[in-house]
Amino acid sequence: MTMFSQETIDFLADLRANNTRDWFEENRSTYHAAVRDPAKAFAGALSKLLEARGQGEVSPKIFRINRDLRFSKDKTPYNTHVHMAFRPGNAGPDGPAWMVGLEPGKLSLGAGIMGFTPRQLEAWRKSVAGPAGEMLQRDLDHLLKRGASLSDPDLVRVPRPHAADHPRSHLLRRKGLVVWSHTDDPQMVLGPEGPARCADRLKVFAPVMIWLSETMRAAPAVI
Repeated sequence: MTMFSQETIDFLADLRANNTRDWFEENRSTYHAAVRDPAKAFAGALSKLLEARGQGEVSPKIFRINRDLRFSKDKTPYNTHVHMAFRPGNAGPDGPAWMVGLEPGKLSLGAGIMGFTPRQLEAWRKSVAGPAGEMLQRDLDHLLKRGASLSDPDLVRVPRPHAADHPRSHLLRRKGLVVWSHTDDPQMVLGPEGPARCADRLKVFAPVMIWLSETMRAAPAVI
């Protein structure tokens, strides 16, 4: 199957300029050929490359192009990007995943958990507050120095019973953790070598994937 190409980016750019159902229906066959089918091929190829690292079976997820408009003031019907997540089987159904996002002028690679379950959130705060949190902080500092980024914390205040001046307060104020690497040149994801190039770039997130996987897997279930 055909991988991502310049036609993929061109279609997403055109969709951004013509984000209506009528235009999309008129160009649905182009969407299939330039976006949907290449995304499936890319996801399958990258999954196999990630599995080769001994992570167990990797389950890819390609997010829908249709936007959820229920709670959004923006009523444009379609996403103008391709977002994918790749979760290793040994991480569990709610465990961390590698992430790939493609849109005109931007490629995003990342790893983590977008939103913790209640059980995970409890385990996260306990681990981050203790010695394990120091290890995670070192890994994150290393990634940030190499140009990675984190979103702002979800909470304004540090949750009790932790002190407001805790050295890892910015981690305690999070309800999820994804570390990202962005580039304004999406060309590396294109063509038959795109999956391999992305797999190489995703290696840098291995420490975060391992930390999250081990921490969340060891968390006790909420009864």
